[in-house]
Amino acid sequence: MLSTWVSLLLLVAAAGIVMVVVRRRRGAETTPAGGPSTIDVSAELPTFNIVALGAQETGKTVLLASMFHRLSTELREGGFRLVTGLEQAADLTDLYATLRDPEDTWPPGTMIGQTRSFTFDCVGTAGGRDHAVLRFNYLDYAGELVGGGRAASVPAHGRQASQQDLEQRLGAAHAIFGIIDGRRMVDALRGGREGQLYLENTIVPMIVLMRRAECPVHFVLTKWDLFDTVGAEEDEENDRLELARKELLSYPPIRNLVEQRRRARKMVRLIPVSAIGRQFATMAADGHMVKLRHGRLRPVNVELPLCAVLPDLFGQVSAQLDEAVERKIVEESRALSRLSAAETVSAVGRFLARPAGQAVRLAVGLAVGRNAFSEQIVSTFLDWVGEPFEAKAREVAQTIDDAHRSAEQIRLARQAVLEEFRENMVVLRRQLPASDLTTWGAR
Repeated sequence: MLSTWVSLLLLVAAAGIVMVVVRRRRGAETTPAGGPSTIDVSAELPTFNIVALGAQETGKTVLLASMFHRLSTELREGGFRLVTGLEQAADLTDLYATLRDPEDTWPPGTMIGQTRSFTFDCVGTAGGRDHAVLRFNYLDYAGELVGGGRAASVPAHGRQASQQDLEQRLGAAHAIFGIIDGRRMVDALRGGREGQLYLENTIVPMIVLMRRAECPVHFVLTKWDLFDTVGAEEDEENDRLELARKELLSYPPIRNLVEQRRRARKMVRLIPVSAIGRQFATMAADGHMVKLRHGRLRPVNVELPLCAVLPDLFGQVSAQLDEAVERKIVEESRALSRLSAAETVSAVGRFLARPAGQAVRLAVGLAVGRNAFSEQIVSTFLDWVGEPFEAKAREVAQTIDDAHRSAEQIRLARQAVLEEFRENMVVLRRQLPASDLTTWGAR
């Protein structure tokens, strides 16, 4: 198995590049000079494309609002967080305010024909400053395009054009989120016809799209709070997730997808989430959720799908490489560890022209598709490969040149964020082993 930091390099080769500048005020916090706080951004951010597929009324909208709230305001000190533009931040904040208000209705879901795109910059901390270290493009696709929506009401020509666009987006994706409605899954587990039809008519058609993609697939099981009523009273969470896993794999197209990807050493996860938690709402007799007047909003696992994106991409790419290439990459990373960002760009270009670099190119093509590769992004992470965090921290203090010091601090922040992603996946696998549908991915 390749080392963790070798995997970091290899994933990085799978993303694209965008130019960004982020500045935002943060309450009463100020710089030492009294000016507004800033987020430092390297000249080039690695960008990872996520496509979320799911029918209407699956909980996609409330999940997104809850995830953004948690990852922008609620994480522990020193943890990574998300920032976005003012307009998108206001929209998501309004959605969360509607969600958390017991007197208000539930936030509106994705309307027919409405595909929404969100851009999130992931921020880490090093040297007493915030640094934007990577970017997520999150595409929330209209539900009727993947089954389960009112597709008949969409003109055939418009539907065909939208589906072609979706296929192109999937070809450039670094992760696919297949959103599964937890309420309907619970019904299926109880033998209900509605739940079974949902899996047959919505999730199975989604599989056709997923089979064409090379990137990791995450089934995101929403409304996890409802599963407390499934199985025996003494069952633990993993027991209940195992029931959902078995139900999904009882459908041949889903089982075949998992087996196909297992053989190709590609990831499929089943991640349970709840945007509201267990003490905020209850299910009425008609099957709809009703907010409790004094309910407590306590989301569960909403950050985990996002945290899984990079580690699973790392795993898929590293699985394509042998130990000889690993040694060459470690050697290269150590040689580049003290270069500034500008110096690293040309050095990485030379590396990619050599046999080890060509092997990385090939591995990325096999693991996540050629449309997901960009040379420039290698420079963002290459000098972290094989270097322990403590050693890099000491190097920052020893660096004299401002350009090199800035580059080192950004790299420290990136490493801390990536390590947090990895730790979250280790905890997920330990607590919910049923979440890994392809056991080769144990890390």
